[in-house]
Amino acid sequence: MDMPGNNEDFSEREDESAPPPMAPETRSLSILDWSALIAVVAGGLNTGLIAAVDLDVFAKILPTAAATRGVYGLIGLAALYSVVLLFRLGEQPD
Repeated sequence: MDMPGNNEDFSEREDESAPPPMAPETRSLSILDWSALIAVVAGGLNTGLIAAVDLDVFAKILPTAAATRGVYGLIGLAALYSVVLLFRLGEQPD
């Protein structure tokens, strides 16, 4: 039984050119990039909790005030690195 529409060819035509695939290294993030972004998000969530309900999660988890200050320092460095990462990703062609 031949039904209308069964003879349509839905395969991709060869004359249509697909955009060239991007090299994986142009948009990939390194372990340091991901670590910095995760630290910035964790710091942002902690700051939000401090502002909303006066709960400092880092101070509750870490044993000493010096350790807490060290983590806050690392989050600050991660934020600076994230700014550099933002400009680096912004310079890449689309």
